[in-house]
Amino acid sequence: MLNSVWLVSLFSAFSCAAVQAAGDLTPRIRAADSALPIIEPPAVIYVGELHDQYSYHLNQLAVISALRERGLIVAIGLEMIQTPFQQPLDQYTGGGIDFESMLEHTEYFKRWRYDARLYEPIFEYARQHQLPLVALNAPIELTDRVSNVGIPGLDREDRAALPESLTPLAPQYRLLLEQVFEEHQKSGDTGVGLDRFIDVQRTWDETMAMKSADFIRAHPDHILVVLAGVQHVAHGYGIPARVENAVGLPGTIVLTENERERLPDGADVFLQAGDESLPESGRMGVLIDTSESGAVISGFTENSPARDAGAEKGDVIVQVNGRPVHRFEDIKLALWDRLPGDPVQMEVRRAEGTETKLSFELR
Repeated sequence: MLNSVWLVSLFSAFSCAAVQAAGDLTPRIRAADSALPIIEPPAVIYVGELHDQYSYHLNQLAVISALRERGLIVAIGLEMIQTPFQQPLDQYTGGGIDFESMLEHTEYFKRWRYDARLYEPIFEYARQHQLPLVALNAPIELTDRVSNVGIPGLDREDRAALPESLTPLAPQYRLLLEQVFEEHQKSGDTGVGLDRFIDVQRTWDETMAMKSADFIRAHPDHILVVLAGVQHVAHGYGIPARVENAVGLPGTIVLTENERERLPDGADVFLQAGDESLPESGRMGVLIDTSESGAVISGFTENSPARDAGAEKGDVIVQVNGRPVHRFEDIKLALWDRLPGDPVQMEVRRAEGTETKLSFELR
């Protein structure tokens, strides 16, 4: 079993925020090892997540660590990285690029946007132990088209990106997706009708299952741990049913205890969630519109340090902490691991063409 020396090694490359928030993972890893059944390759384990909950991601890391400590060969399938970006994942695990460069080259902040610190321990563990990272998710270019025309309306080229035969939508899964749709409607997040929403969900499920099945066929000596949203794995309706249809592996579903009341039969294993959370990230207090001019300041939040330092509405942000800025995602890359109190050097271009350098601390 793991000891404190190993844990220091595990976290040596992580950001300070991730280390402090994670704490000692030994109890989590022991709990995961005790709860997981005996597993032999080839096999798929699905560990559901709420994307913005750090404790869920620590459970994912605990499952991965427990399996590796059993001497199994582990790979990690990632919902948050889309299929066109396998090469930067390989470069990252091979040591060719660092975590921030991987975020840039996978277009993480354009395509996923959740706080990258949530996933940093998992990625760094994979890099340290040379565990393959597998890009699973459909590109937004495809899901945007599905949102507009539905799966039946796809042209031949787009339809070819999905399996020739789609798994029928189980009635129970449709009910679950209808509940998810209603939750999104309450927060104003859908933007489409129910049928198109379900088609997008199916596109994600089919793509992630197809890529998972492809990996298992090519690597039958591996355990593939798929990290995906709870609704994609619960009850086996989404990704697991499609992988089982493709390669005959039913898989093991892991959720947290937080989901047991809502999904009492949704998993084979439930793990305690814990209460770990990341510290608040540092903020410049600006609202950004990306236009042909670049990343334009369209407004400020209350108590904005950038405004207090002299930034003005209409300024085009040219550079942040030495990173050239062309769009909103570049600012996210420049500040992804920065905390309140950290210094910022920002260069802006004014309407008359003059450039101004500003210095302030994040809040």
